[in-house]
Amino acid sequence: MDQIRLKRIESLLCEDLSEMLRRWAKENTRGVLLSISSVRVTPDLSIARVNMSIFPPDDKESILAAVKEQTSYFRGQLGEKVRHQLRKIPEVIFYIDEGYQHMEEIEKCLRGEVDNPIRDK
Repeated sequence: MDQIRLKRIESLLCEDLSEMLRRWAKENTRGVLLSISSVRVTPDLSIARVNMSIFPPDDKESILAAVKEQTSYFRGQLGEKVRHQLRKIPEVIFYIDEGYQHMEEIEKCLRGEVDNPIRDK
């Protein structure tokens, strides 16, 4: 499949899923922000891997489990939104994006807020 079209589909799915997750989080969780950091779709459009960030990250595993329980609902809603652009709606698989946490840890080390493991040796 053309890479430009694949990127457009990923962008479309990311935008629509972000809106759905925002509404779902507002109704089902208190004080939790869910954001989609990336969506990767296989070339045959059968699977969409969704990386999402959860703030605050304290209870991220239970929130991810709750989102995964609603996967069929999200896929159905996605199908209604993109039915004129896509013939086949991909299976949606949610993952936690740990990138922001790692970035935060690195920034703390650089600012000297935590012990530097390199200097301790």
